[in-house]
Amino acid sequence: MGRLDNSARRAAIIDAALPLFARKGFAATTTKEIAQAAGVSEALIFKHFPSKAALYEAIFRSCVDGDEDLAKLLAMPPSTETLAAYVQAMVSCYVSELPSDRDTMLPRYRLYFMSLLEDGEFAHMVRRWMSEHIAPPFVASLHAARDAGDLIPSAPVTENAFWLAEMLGSTLATIHLPPTPLVPSLAEPRRTIRDAVAFILRGLGLREAVVALYTPLLHCTQSTEPEPTCSREADRDE
Repeated sequence: MGRLDNSARRAAIIDAALPLFARKGFAATTTKEIAQAAGVSEALIFKHFPSKAALYEAIFRSCVDGDEDLAKLLAMPPSTETLAAYVQAMVSCYVSELPSDRDTMLPRYRLYFMSLLEDGEFAHMVRRWMSEHIAPPFVASLHAARDAGDLIPSAPVTENAFWLAEMLGSTLATIHLPPTPLVPSLAEPRRTIRDAVAFILRGLGLREAVVALYTPLLHCTQSTEPEPTCSREADRDE
């Protein structure tokens, strides 16, 4: 490990443990294996993490802390535009970031799914964090959209609306886990993002004119390449 400072040693241990937990699961991974992978002693692991469970939680925190894009999103005031931005960011994360950054993202998703096959603790950490930090501002933007007259009268303004939208996004991540997507028609990221964002916004109860306003705009931000069909799609949907 050389003469790394404490924060660097801690990060190295987390980086070594994450793929082991993702591949073998929490119960089957030993601290001895983690120490060998990190190039440290078991005693040093327990110096930084009092238990294997504490290391497990630290891995989760490393996945969510320091995300500047997320911080900017959370700082946006509740509005219909913010709601659309949440949906676009969620779908983009699941559809674009996973395939484009597999070395970083894939072990995190594998860890989540491995947790579901074990005691579910890591998955519960993820969901609790989302319930505390993501769902409330999302629902607040739903309320703002309703107050602005952008929702149909029967639209459900509840936390379940957030979870149903998120579950569609996470399913899109699942089908992109193999090198070749399970659904060939969903292999083109920009089209998938556009279609999924429009589908979710409609499911949340946004009026069709509002969906048409935000969907092409959000779709066009996915690439610097010209997308001449975007404005025509908006006109056609209206």
